[in-house]
Amino acid sequence: MAQKTRIITVVNKYWECDPVCWVLTNKYITDNSDGRIDLNIANTMKLITYPSYGAVKPATAKDSVPRIVFETDTKVIEIWCISDLLSNSSQDDQSSSEAKMNLIPVIFAYQYKNMQYDIELVIAVGTASGGPGLAVNPAFQSDNINGSVVIGSNVFMHNGWDSDSKSNYQCNCWSQILPSGSTAFIDTLNPADLNQYDTLLLCPPTNPSPENQQFYINNGYVALGDVNVTDYTKYTAKDMETGDDFITHYPDNVNGVSLETTHCLIYLSAKNYLQQNPPFIFISGVVDRYTKFSQDVNPKVYAQNVSGAHNAGVAVAYIISKLMK
Repeated sequence: MAQKTRIITVVNKYWECDPVCWVLTNKYITDNSDGRIDLNIANTMKLITYPSYGAVKPATAKDSVPRIVFETDTKVIEIWCISDLLSNSSQDDQSSSEAKMNLIPVIFAYQYKNMQYDIELVIAVGTASGGPGLAVNPAFQSDNINGSVVIGSNVFMHNGWDSDSKSNYQCNCWSQILPSGSTAFIDTLNPADLNQYDTLLLCPPTNPSPENQQFYINNGYVALGDVNVTDYTKYTAKDMETGDDFITHYPDNVNGVSLETTHCLIYLSAKNYLQQNPPFIFISGVVDRYTKFSQDVNPKVYAQNVSGAHNAGVAVAYIISKLMK
């Protein structure tokens, strides 16, 4: 029998991971002839720590385990939540890039059933803002894609530290596009195939996209990372700072279409573990327009974020179903 490989899916916050898990365990979505995404749940899915009330709190961060595992003859597909790793940390650490980078390596060192498998793919999942590229990239008809899902394979890290930050992570890769070590999987994804499931996408309540909700996929898309930003009230200014940094270093690149805090940290942790560029994709459930966090998310925080995380979960479900085949 061929050696199994690992697919590591990492979701940032517990309130983002919960909707992803809802999708993966939702009979209407996974066992319904109309819009069904076939995950073969009866034979492959194992609930490890899901469901839970908020973040799962292990004895120590090193004792953390996946929320859900899908196991086939050739693959182990894991669903992780960074909030679980941070559940024993202080409240100040919950949005700390530095704290996340200290603990995310636990995920990559994990051995399912005490077996060490090669990593086939790392998937970063979370809610995000649209990036500055939406206004100039011809693939988008609007700079408002709220409710849509962006899938790409590159990250860009901007150091948003200031004297008020409760995080001071440092690296040698600021202001650089960091590419996936392989685009073999994302190149198999066809937007038309994914968009047949657009009826499963939820419409966010605040400023939804005028183009409706849909999936955008390109191996050139870049997730801009706003690192060391721990104060939500500074997102608007720090997002602008991150976008300006990207445009300054890559003035002709129109692919900076997602912006949040953690995709890049998941990428970099995988790179550090593998000692090479990891096979990587990101899945961004877009919930606010570029630099419009306060206008789009703050009026209805729960509903806006949950709709975006749910929609990212639909993409996760489709990708898992494809990986199983």
